[in-house]
Amino acid sequence: MTGSASVCISESFYKGKDRLNQMERGQIMDALLSFFQDPSYPSLRLEKIHNDFWSIRASRDLRIILTRQAQVWIAAYCGHHDEAYRWAERRRVEVHPQTGDIQIVRIPEVDTPSREPPANAPLARFDEDYLLSLGVPQDYVKPLRYATEDGVLELLDGLPQAIQERILDLLDGKPVIPPPKIQVQNAEELLAHPMAQRQFVLLRSLQEVRQALQGSWEAWHFFLHPLQQEVVGARFGGPARVTGGAGTGKTVVAIHRARTLAQRYPQARILLTTFNKGLARKLKVALKGLAGEELPNVWVDHLHNLALRLHEEVAEPVQIWTEEKYRPILEKLCQGLPYSSGFLLSEWEMADAWGLYIWEAYRGFSREGRGTPLSARERQALFEVFQRVWETLRAQGAATFSGVCHRVRAALEEGHLPRFRAVVADETQDFGPAELMLLRALAEEGEDDLFLTLDPAQRIYRGPTSWRALGLEVQGRSRRLRVNYRTTREIGELAERTLPSQVEGEARGSLALLRGPTPEQRGFNREEEALKELLRWVRWLLGQGLEPRQIAVLARVHKLAESVGKRLLAEGLPAQKLDEDGEGVWYGTVHAAKGLEFRAVALFGASADLFPLKILLNKAADLQEKALVEEKERSLLYVALSRPREYLWVGYWGEPSPYLPS
Repeated sequence: MTGSASVCISESFYKGKDRLNQMERGQIMDALLSFFQDPSYPSLRLEKIHNDFWSIRASRDLRIILTRQAQVWIAAYCGHHDEAYRWAERRRVEVHPQTGDIQIVRIPEVDTPSREPPANAPLARFDEDYLLSLGVPQDYVKPLRYATEDGVLELLDGLPQAIQERILDLLDGKPVIPPPKIQVQNAEELLAHPMAQRQFVLLRSLQEVRQALQGSWEAWHFFLHPLQQEVVGARFGGPARVTGGAGTGKTVVAIHRARTLAQRYPQARILLTTFNKGLARKLKVALKGLAGEELPNVWVDHLHNLALRLHEEVAEPVQIWTEEKYRPILEKLCQGLPYSSGFLLSEWEMADAWGLYIWEAYRGFSREGRGTPLSARERQALFEVFQRVWETLRAQGAATFSGVCHRVRAALEEGHLPRFRAVVADETQDFGPAELMLLRALAEEGEDDLFLTLDPAQRIYRGPTSWRALGLEVQGRSRRLRVNYRTTREIGELAERTLPSQVEGEARGSLALLRGPTPEQRGFNREEEALKELLRWVRWLLGQGLEPRQIAVLARVHKLAESVGKRLLAEGLPAQKLDEDGEGVWYGTVHAAKGLEFRAVALFGASADLFPLKILLNKAADLQEKALVEEKERSLLYVALSRPREYLWVGYWGEPSPYLPS
């Protein structure tokens, strides 16, 4: 870098950049690189505009908004000319007098109240000096004290994230200790301070600038809020659990935790695992992005693949049989027994998941929550059939994933396989008993052994499992993340209204910091009408500057997803499946989108015959199992609605899903 000015990029700059198309982002990158090498470059036309801001040209219509702290230039925002200038008009840059923190603040558009705070103002009990000590700007103090809870949330949009979190903690009734004042010698030290790194990243070479401009804020800068930092760095005396709704940063926490443990135990093996291959790939890329390189002592793999690899070290390879393979065998062996095929299947899968391979284990197992009671004699008759199913699998050189997990667990417990020093597992709400018992066996028992993240609202594969019954005692080591950093409040509130009541207490109530457009819900007479409107919406998004790869179309079943994909391609729109590489619009099932996020999402087919899926309801053996199916179907709808960051379109034909909020 040839200029004398240091370089800093703010989170708000990335938010502006993400709204531009690929060509425009390239123009922004070229202009900013030119500026950082020589701020006086003539074509940039550096000029002072509103308040503390300057502007440079990236094209005839594109502008980059900058601010300056001593010798440090900060890229604060970018966008089209009028919109970028409006952004600057409504903001100011200041160093807070109490905390010493640098802040980009939106100028409040409310009158300063003169009367007493109303009775329903939740922050009225805190005096002005205390709010100032938390870093609240002076002209926000009175409006916050006088606002209703909804008014407080509206005002928070204009404040830095660290201040938002402190105010949200106050609303939750949590004690908030004022941060110590930042003591630094110059602007570079101020912007490099941990408090400033929540909002800014200081870059010290042209190569760093180029890398930062090529990626997103999330890819370049995995920031953590205070509760996340506490959880990531904690020393736990046993298994620890972190829960939170969609967008609250559970996966970011898991990735940071894996890196922290790798640094804490550099000579030990650490496992970072999750539910499926796509999520494991995402974890591996993100961990490398955070660490800057692959960490040699961290293994990243999805649990079933790891189980298969370990199984081959202690036994012959096996074929994995799913329901399609073992159900006909079970039904044939159970002919003459007075039970429905649905009940027999669910009872056998329960026994297989829990590893009840001997009569004494099945006889003494609590069937609490199972709708059909069984006497000891009836259990005996069923168990004899179950044994024959397991014998058939063994004779065919086959096993279920549960069976493989139990065999590997036994090998670990008997010392035939080495364990990991620590295991970090993401998306564990969909792990069944066999997988959870395997996780317990994979980690050496002791400090920092197991770290598990989950969202009960996204449980779409398995029913709930008692962790305590599996030896996973997390009492006193459980934390909940509540602040949603990804999804807008409008989308988050709609998604949460679909949740089953069984997860209400633990999963509801995430607080979204972002605001955005109201989600669209559209009803049609026929599927073709819905498809035409969906295509119009996708084209509208592309016209707004979104790239095709920022958009996803999700459906409940493969057939519907495939028909959408074919139509997108037939209409000349680039598209690819969720498990393929490409730059087009993504399409696939809701199950395939689990753990992913997009700027815009369309749910195609939120109709009454798809949510819940009728075939699954018809297979339920009894009322309790039907209720479990409905709970998982609600959770699946929640997963779909919580994938977008900004835009959500929901279309159905005929009757809407009964789970869909009006």
